[in-house]
Amino acid sequence: MAKEKLIVLTSTLAEIYMGQGLFEKAREVYERLLSKDPGNDLYRSRVLLLSKDSPRKRKLKILSGLFKAIEERRDERAAIK
Repeated sequence: MAKEKLIVLTSTLAEIYMGQGLFEKAREVYERLLSKDPGNDLYRSRVLLLSKDSPRKRKLKILSGLFKAIEERRDERAAIK
């Protein structure tokens, strides 16, 4: 019997994906959450933000890349000590 992965879809998971720069995964999570709660304005706004190549999405991508670079440098410095 193959093991199945249980993935709990929450807005926290979607925000983690966004923080990691995984915008398509974040959008998919928000779309599924929105389908279960169509009146949720937060989910709707996130889907819209992540669905198109808006200036805000480009800024998110840039910030995500900067945060990753900062984390990598921090980890490198910690390894040296």
